[in-house]
Parts: sequence; structure tokens; C-alpha cells
Amino acid sequence: MKSFSWILVIIVLLGSAPRISAQEKAAKPEQSFDEIKMLVSDGDKLKETAVRVRFDSDAMTIESKAGTTLKKILYADMKHAEYSYTKSPRWKSGMGLGAAGLAFPPLLLIAIPLGFTKHRRHWLTVRSADDYAVLKLSKSVRKVFMPAFEVKTGLDVEALGESK
Repeated sequence: MKSFSWILVIIVLLGSAPRISAQEKAAKPEQSFDEIKMLVSDGDKLKETAVRVRFDSDAMTIESKAGTTLKKILYADMKHAEYSYTKSPRWKSGMGLGAAGLAFPPLLLIAIPLGFTKHRRHWLTVRSADDYAVLKLSKSVRKVFMPAFEVKTGLDVEALGESK
């Protein structure tokens, strides 16, 4: 009788294992990345703000560390993405002027503060029809962030300058 009880317990446990696994997969949160900074306008200056980038089912959400949504760009609206490993973000002609024009009329306001950085950084510039985001990726997160970005958005990231 004892062996029959143990067999029933084992059958019940084995039978419930796939359901637990399916529940865990359904409850899995969307992919998110820390150790990222975004360039944000602060009056007539630019500053780097620590952010979390989350890949939701339909959009890339950029939120502050406190959880406030700073930007939400739909994957369907994304037009272009560029990566550079430079002292400041490198933009192709037109894209940089357009992105800078959304925040500041003169491009000089962007070039001056970024020109004083000493080390090269990993930059990703994402552009949609009416919005943009300039992200500074940490060295440790870049190698996993870039493939995840391409898979979720369906965009091929264009590399400008050196790639490291």
C-alpha cells in the first residue's frame, strides 16, 4: 500500500511539472537593460540620465530608474538605428541635424558638451518619424543589448566609424 501511495505522488508531481513551466513562461517579464544612459536636454544643455531600456511586445520603452516613462517608441515607427564607438555620437548627415533640431536649433549646442569627453563610448541613436533617442551603452551591456535590439525591432543597426 505504501508503494502504491508513492507511485501516485510521483505521477501527480510529474503531471504538474509542465503546467508550472508554462505558467513561469507566461509570467516572464519583457527583456530590460540597465547600465544605459540617455542624452536629455536640460534647458540649453545636454545631460546624461541613467535609464532602463525595456523591450515590450510592441515598443521600446525608456524609463528613468524611478520607473517614469521618458520615451516610448513603437517598433513599427522606428526608421533607423546607428551605432558608433566614438567620443560623441556620430550621426550621418541629415540624421544628426534632424535629431538635434528636435531638441535645439543650433547643432553647436550638442557638439560642444560632447566634445569634451575623454574616452570613446558606445552610442546607439534610434530615430522614428517624429522622435529620437541617443543612448550611451556601457561596455558590459552592449554585446547583449545590440542583438536584442535588432531581434525585437527588426532593424539592422548601421555601424559608423570603428566597431569594438
